[in-house]
Amino acid sequence: MQQHRFTGPHVLQFLHRLVPTDLEPLPPNRSSLSVLMNENGGIIDDLMITKFSSKDFYIVTNATRREADNAHFKEQLSGHDDLVQHELIDNGLIALQGPSSSVLQRLTSTDLSAVKFGGCVTTTLLGIPDVVVSRGGYTGEDGFEISIPGDEATAAITQALLEYEDVKLAGLAARDTLRLEAGLCLYGHDLDETTSPVEAGLSWLVGKSRTGYLGYDIVKAHSSNLSGIRRRVGFIIQGAPARGLPFFWGC
Repeated sequence: MQQHRFTGPHVLQFLHRLVPTDLEPLPPNRSSLSVLMNENGGIIDDLMITKFSSKDFYIVTNATRREADNAHFKEQLSGHDDLVQHELIDNGLIALQGPSSSVLQRLTSTDLSAVKFGGCVTTTLLGIPDVVVSRGGYTGEDGFEISIPGDEATAAITQALLEYEDVKLAGLAARDTLRLEAGLCLYGHDLDETTSPVEAGLSWLVGKSRTGYLGYDIVKAHSSNLSGIRRRVGFIIQGAPARGLPFFWGC
């Protein structure tokens, strides 16, 4: 995953051109899933946006889309001299997911039970400051995503978590299985630059009063004519995990 921070007095207006989600009512230290749009109503990437303040947003995007995302950000930033993009290339990111994710509490004095789903806190873990702990994760399970400054600090926190018996390393295949079971989209399977949020079944993240974002006219047209577009639909498999299978498309 790639991590970014966008700061500046007009960062909200800038992000509202890139994504269809209404970020203005989002309280500080709260997150929202969204999608990075192109002019044709397609999705360049899916991303998680955290609002630290009205002038400071933290964004997590897919590592496989780094070149496309950064090129798009650079193009859209042209002329916005009051905005700054920080790509947090030195930060590690750990996803701790599942019923035993509460073991994270043992590494910090911050009360993580006060961080509700979709919320985040900047805290100290294992004596390491400036760690951003977000309550969420793209698995359908309760858990945390932990942004850690520096490779050594990331390794130390990972090793500390693995000392607990209930914590195990898991790869992307395990994550994708949970993602499919929860009906969540994965970029490159269910989302791409030719797929609109409406086609992908993500109309819920499109702000009802939002206009003016890239691809708005296409999204509006798709919302008005659901019978005339393809739609993402899920299916159930008996007796086997659905790992690696994309959603079917129908009308």
